[in-house]
Amino acid sequence: MRARIAPVLLAVACSEYGFDGEDPVCLPYDPAPYEPVVTPDCRVEPAVGLFDPVVEWRWRDNPTHPGSHQVDAQPVVADINADGTPDVVFAAFEGAGMGTEGAVVAVSGTGETLWSVRAPGGAVISATSGVAIGDLEGDGSPEILVASWQGLVCLDHTGALEWKVEVQSDDLAMPAIADLEFDGLAEVVLGRTVINHDGTKRWAGQAGMGRGVSGFAVDLDRDGQQEVVAGNTVYDSAGDVRLELAAGDGWSAVADFDRDGTPEIVLVEYGVVSLWGLDGVRRWRAPLYDNGGGAPTIADFDGDGVPEIGVAGMSTYTVVDTDGALLWQNGISDFSSAATGSSVFDFEGDGAAEVVYGDEHTLWIFDGATGTVELAWEEHSSGTLFEYPVIVDIDRDGSAEIVVASNDFRHGEAHGITVIGDRTSSWAPARPIWNQHAYYIANIGDDARVPPSDPEWPWTNSFRAGNALTPVGFDRPDLVVGAPDVCTWECWDDRAEVWIPVENRGQAPVGDLDVALIALDGPDERTVRVESLPTLRAGATAWLGPISVRPEDFGPDGLTIRVDADATWAECDEANNAHTITVFPCE
Repeated sequence: MRARIAPVLLAVACSEYGFDGEDPVCLPYDPAPYEPVVTPDCRVEPAVGLFDPVVEWRWRDNPTHPGSHQVDAQPVVADINADGTPDVVFAAFEGAGMGTEGAVVAVSGTGETLWSVRAPGGAVISATSGVAIGDLEGDGSPEILVASWQGLVCLDHTGALEWKVEVQSDDLAMPAIADLEFDGLAEVVLGRTVINHDGTKRWAGQAGMGRGVSGFAVDLDRDGQQEVVAGNTVYDSAGDVRLELAAGDGWSAVADFDRDGTPEIVLVEYGVVSLWGLDGVRRWRAPLYDNGGGAPTIADFDGDGVPEIGVAGMSTYTVVDTDGALLWQNGISDFSSAATGSSVFDFEGDGAAEVVYGDEHTLWIFDGATGTVELAWEEHSSGTLFEYPVIVDIDRDGSAEIVVASNDFRHGEAHGITVIGDRTSSWAPARPIWNQHAYYIANIGDDARVPPSDPEWPWTNSFRAGNALTPVGFDRPDLVVGAPDVCTWECWDDRAEVWIPVENRGQAPVGDLDVALIALDGPDERTVRVESLPTLRAGATAWLGPISVRPEDFGPDGLTIRVDADATWAECDEANNAHTITVFPCE
């Protein structure tokens, strides 16, 4: 049972519904949460796609800085100039890579060079730095973060310098972006250092920093404050050590392995992967049976409903099961760094993810459940560092593409950026963004907006994995607008306040959800405004409000509230997404 203020079609004062008559104001009002009626069998058997890869385009030459076309760091993808087409941004260099001067390059999703920048404001770009993209200030324009020899550099969408700051960095540093306090202003995490949105240093930790300076932020205990996870150390939002694992520093990632609502931390050290609880107790430790070990990737590799861990080493790619047992291994060749990363994506829509991984000579795609080779593309080469391919819908055609970086200063003949898609565009849909090395779906919006509220990160239960639109398995959401709560105390001002319950009656979670208010006039519709929800778990309700509505917001046939108006999400029932208020509540 949930609280009500007033039925939608009645015009009565809120004081008649239990509010204090001496302070006749409907606010503050906190609608009671409730669990919606669940739609039974909300599952859809997918049409399994073919697997027929083809190169869509290559970027091999830098017209601004000729020769700076070697890429040995992971590219990131986001629409930086708001033209509707995702762009690829990366660090590039000429010569031998590490220790040389780099350039930051932005390339349109069509393969055209947008700009290339060297030494902005005198800050020498690290040739092999990772890049992160996010809207730090919430102004609709994303920033680009990249490491320099002196610290960190922030560029705007044109490549112009916004700020630079001297902090502990590295040629291989990988910045990450998060809103630590959910106050609408995002911070940048660089290993164990946090920098404010304006370039001022907030704090620097005194313990682990992650392999290659690779921290990230996530709200581990759901208290509204994000923690920074840097290798073997967890810092609170103020920079104090909250947890230091009894292990060496390394690569880390986070997911909920036992599905109890509390996450665990994955740590990869040299030749070993381990799982740790937030109490600092190690759950298990598994050998990789190989030298090295790169950043862990977490996803449901085999479609069994729980996550597994993928790690690349020197000569094998290893997938470890939920309990630490070996699931499978495949041979690879990475004697350069033995520390490359990987990504996963369910290309075929069959409920199990494929692994995408590039070594020194080959771009591999492995079946997630068995390790069977689905693609061995030998037009790739790399001296390898910590990079990995990313999966996005770079041309907005509803089918995923793979974006892979290459270099030929040590192996092979490939260099630059290559985009690979499916010949018949049958691969599953992907997001238009992959914004940082420590990527997880709930941390960033499709428009590079950093979620200003708790993003409920566990709803994907994955890390360095794609597939926002095709959840693991065949479960689907079922989005419904419930009956709104309405406050009519402001009718004297020709205004009513509306609270809208948005229900997910299905079995799969959703994120970046739009809710549109639409004035109706027969077959004609006029969008009044669009509200948004960052996430909505399966079997849950989220409230939007208060939203002020006036008579002019209503058409002759009323005002419709429609969830997922642009049909982004594939639901098990597409016919129940709207609720109509037939007349203005004050009439």
